[in-house]
Amino acid sequence: MKKRFLLLPFILLIVFASCDHRTSKKDHLKTAVSNFNKNVTLDPLNVYEPKEQVVIQTDSIISDTFQVSIKNYSNSSSAILLSEKISDTGLQSLFHRTFESDILVTVKDDIIFKKHISAAHFSLNPKTGFWKDATLEHVWVNQEYSNSTSLSLGISILNPKLKTFKLYEMLIDREGNETLNLIEETTS
Repeated sequence: MKKRFLLLPFILLIVFASCDHRTSKKDHLKTAVSNFNKNVTLDPLNVYEPKEQVVIQTDSIISDTFQVSIKNYSNSSSAILLSEKISDTGLQSLFHRTFESDILVTVKDDIIFKKHISAAHFSLNPKTGFWKDATLEHVWVNQEYSNSTSLSLGISILNPKLKTFKLYEMLIDREGNETLNLIEETTS
């Protein structure tokens, strides 16, 4: 009987020692993953087209009359959202940078025309249809249609979401008067 009483505390010690509330490897892994997910936030990945900021400056002289300076540049504070997708690494967004232009035209060192051009410049209702996601693509001197009395500028407006465009011709006379004509457009 003495042996049984000595054996009883030994058995109780083993029972209490095995009930120490340790977690299994599986439970420990679940807890670690849960804690990691609570502490880690995934930053969204934004991809821009073009990847870098763009500035293109061109200076031209047309028929010894018009001196033209055109600066086409991407607007660092504005972009058009093209697509979004959620992946294992977080939200990935693709943006198309918006573009603007500054035009300066002089005749005999006198400024006759100075204008900032963006897609909003061309639309009376910029939040609908083609114009909702439109951006200026670029402005250029159309030398073929320019002469000593009239300067012809080509202006291309692009909607990268709809994959459509509008092409305008701006005519500027020697006094700085402008005429704008829609030359071509695509529809989606």
